[in-house]
Amino acid sequence: MTGTFEQRYELQHRLGRGGMGEVWAARDLQLNRVVAVKFLSSRSEGADLRRLERRFEREALLTARIGHPSVPTVHETGRREDDSLYIVMELVKGRTLSAMLRERGPFPIRLASAVATQTADVLAHAHRIHVIHRDLKPSNLMLTDNGTVKVLDFGVAAALKPDGNQSRLTKANEMPGTPGFISPEQGEGGDVTAQSDLYALGCVLYEITAGRPPFEIARTASPLFLIYQHVHEKPPPVTGHRSGLPPAFADLIMRLLAKDPTERPSAQEVQHVAQTCLQPPSTVPGPRSSRPGPRPGPGDATQQPPSSLTEEIRGLTDRGEHASAAALLESHLRDTRRPLDDAELIPLRLTLCELWVASEDFTRAYDGYFALGGALRRHRPKTDRDVLMCRAGVARCLAELGQTPEALHEFEALLPVQQHVFGAVDRTVFDTRYEIAALTARGGRVEAAHDQLGGLVADQKRILPVGDERHGRAEALLVRLDRLLEST
Repeated sequence: MTGTFEQRYELQHRLGRGGMGEVWAARDLQLNRVVAVKFLSSRSEGADLRRLERRFEREALLTARIGHPSVPTVHETGRREDDSLYIVMELVKGRTLSAMLRERGPFPIRLASAVATQTADVLAHAHRIHVIHRDLKPSNLMLTDNGTVKVLDFGVAAALKPDGNQSRLTKANEMPGTPGFISPEQGEGGDVTAQSDLYALGCVLYEITAGRPPFEIARTASPLFLIYQHVHEKPPPVTGHRSGLPPAFADLIMRLLAKDPTERPSAQEVQHVAQTCLQPPSTVPGPRSSRPGPRPGPGDATQQPPSSLTEEIRGLTDRGEHASAAALLESHLRDTRRPLDDAELIPLRLTLCELWVASEDFTRAYDGYFALGGALRRHRPKTDRDVLMCRAGVARCLAELGQTPEALHEFEALLPVQQHVFGAVDRTVFDTRYEIAALTARGGRVEAAHDQLGGLVADQKRILPVGDERHGRAEALLVRLDRLLEST
């Protein structure tokens, strides 16, 4: 595609290509400026073409309606001589966040905070005039040369309060958006709201700070499984992939990813929290996040925590303040100056790891389990129960940190040893079998996971009492996998 059209726009070079068409840089000969021109693809025909044309026209109308400095300005719309539609808009010079991620990796904290602040400002403005984007992702966000974030491509945007004559512009069973950024309510076919945009913003912020998205699947897996993860699974804490995040900013990202839309922060709160991270480092609030608390173990009086400390730790744990309790126990263990594998302190060290897990500090828990297990294996057999507890802890932390293949490998290697030591119908063995099935499903092998769960459910019904929580856990996952298999 070259040349001049409408006797005004001289095409220069293609900027990109998407599902609806192409975007070109062009010179506006009348006003002597460079613009971007978006052309609707003419590959469709009939009803599909008419639907795409209406969506294309709606993009122009909604983008123009927003009128925000961080949204490209629409100059003109029209039809070419071949009857294809076009939109002329402001040419934004910069790099998309997806391109920056590929080139540089995770963003500096201040840059990620700036992205959060500016994008939330656009969303707050758009939502006030009843427009939702519905496809927010790194490739639709651009950082300009002067540091401004531009929100691009309102091609699948929708009006929260559409005009009475506005018809549905998606096919039946067609889901707007991109699988890796679709909110749980979108994934379940529910209404898309302003909070859905904020969920997508959470996905964006997670990826640009962690260097990876909150959920990942194998390349050969169906995108439906990625949507399944967004609907049903809890993302690993962003702090597991990126140390040094201000606690308030890390918490903000995880709250944006809440399954319940009502639990997500507003765009205004996102702006407020993110702006605190743009202040000079000396003024950034937020103490270092601490971790969970201990249970007393055997040992002499000099090695066990004093009774007053034990009571304080237990009280903190009972109130759910695991981080503070863990800090006390960790300090006590450090003060003993005993070797890592001191037999009388091992129960306390295992408790410390469990409390780190309880407070979702999976990186420290992983380090603790890994170090203790390594020390124990130097003089204990692989069938030792403390060694097995450390191995299970390592595997669980890997799973929580999103390291699915590694976690699955650890659990699969652990299972036969547990079966030998504890017996095939021990609750510990059932727990490991459940983790293997869940991780197999997360990796995209849904049918294999379904078969594994079927056997587990049958064995648990045969052995465990009716009220055991393991029944509900396994059966719930089996139902979700049934639905996923039915939809593929």
